Amino acid sequence: MNKRLFILLAGIFAVMSFAACNDDEGIDPSTAEPTITYAYDTLEADLNMVDNLPVVAIVKSEAGLKSVSLSINTSDGETVPVTTVTEFFNAKSYSLAEDINYEPNYTEAVIEAVDLLGRKAEAKMPISIVDVVEAPSIVFTPAKWSYDETVGGEKPRTHIEVNTSALLQSIEITRVKTSGQELYTSLTFTDEDQQKSWTFDEMIEFDEFDKGFKVKAVDNYGQVRIETMQVQYKTVPPPTVTFADGTIFADKDEEKAVNISIESQAGVVKVELFRMEGKTETSVKTTTYEKLNELNYAEKMIFTNSTSGVKVIVTDNVGRTTTASTKACVNMYYVEEIPVTTAPAGDGASAAGGAKRLLSLGDQKTYSVQECLENTDLQSHADVKVYYMNGNAQSVRIYSMENADSKNGEYSYSGQNINNFGVINATRFKLLTGVDFENATAADIAAIDAGTIQSANIKGKDELIGAVIAFKTGSKSSAGSGKVGLMKLVAIGEKIGTNANARVFTFAVKLPKE
Repeated sequence: MNKRLFILLAGIFAVMSFAACNDDEGIDPSTAEPTITYAYDTLEADLNMVDNLPVVAIVKSEAGLKSVSLSINTSDGETVPVTTVTEFFNAKSYSLAEDINYEPNYTEAVIEAVDLLGRKAEAKMPISIVDVVEAPSIVFTPAKWSYDETVGGEKPRTHIEVNTSALLQSIEITRVKTSGQELYTSLTFTDEDQQKSWTFDEMIEFDEFDKGFKVKAVDNYGQVRIETMQVQYKTVPPPTVTFADGTIFADKDEEKAVNISIESQAGVVKVELFRMEGKTETSVKTTTYEKLNELNYAEKMIFTNSTSGVKVIVTDNVGRTTTASTKACVNMYYVEEIPVTTAPAGDGASAAGGAKRLLSLGDQKTYSVQECLENTDLQSHADVKVYYMNGNAQSVRIYSMENADSKNGEYSYSGQNINNFGVINATRFKLLTGVDFENATAADIAAIDAGTIQSANIKGKDELIGAVIAFKTGSKSSAGSGKVGLMKLVAIGEKIGTNANARVFTFAVKLPKE
């Protein structure tokens, strides 16, 4: 019964009391004894609430009231006096409404009325007490979640029991991580599905970033309980993988070992080996191990003309993986960095790092003009020269050994220059787009149409840095007649000294063997 009902009943009782008012002067001994009427049959008081109902009753007496007293009986057999009224506005009818500080052991209200003739009447009303309930309880199993990757094994499930003596209103679960709190799940119970207990049991994939698992439970009195299960996840670093070779060199269809040093705190359990052919990966072999902390891997595989690299996936005992790869150069001569100087930079200058002016595609090194003049056999080895014209719209230039733009005279030594060579290689070039130089294989180069490689030079500005260029050797080149390969302009250095045209060009060169 709520306050609204109480107000309504109290109003009715007041009207009844007022209506009973009269001005009788004498007391008739034959009048009836006092009567006591409670507003309700049983009063229920909830100690978890702040607005419990008062004791309400109408006391009437034809002879007139002398006193009205209210007391409470307890389950311990005691009687607790509450109030006694001896003065009345209307002695023949009195409306009692008394707020009670309820206690858990209260069992009934007792009203005693005494009229002016000394006659007594007593009435009792049962009281039902809902005792104070505590906030919901939350129990985690395990009480603390922990996992150690160095030990491994099965991870524990997360089990939660939420109980209340009242009814559950809502539950909210939050994952506490190093980056902040993330809501995991939440639910609200309706009047139809309210319950006193709730169970949660799941396999939560905690990781090293988890610090706790927090549960907030609210009962229907609004009481809140928050508990957090500590999460401790001890990790180990993933396996370290070190290839013995930054680039694996092999001949066409050669079977060769892939040598790798592997270390793992948790222990290596599996190594997967893949052959890379451009963007295509082919599984070669999968090998399992018994939690090895150190492994010198040396599995063999066939290197085809299309092989561009090797990849491995190493898995440790706790499921952590490391993926690593290295490049492969099959059936090719390949040098990643060959410095070549421009005409005014000279040959072999310390300021240029000892670089020389004439690039040999077959030997994949540089020669000086002096060397080629003094040893004529070397003249067929010179395939490419470079030039830089600061401020020009085509400042970056890559030339064959022919006298394009009349520049050969600038590559001189002791009064002679390239025009004095007995062999002047007519190397041809073609600027390519969309080519992955690092992963280009002998098969990729063989697919280039040699007939399309026709330019005697490549010209542009600094945006040519990074450009991939197909080349075709001249008929008298020591590398072989009409051999097709790839070169990449890796970098152009700053000016050397005061001459803005004195520069070092750096190339990477790939030339198939067959």
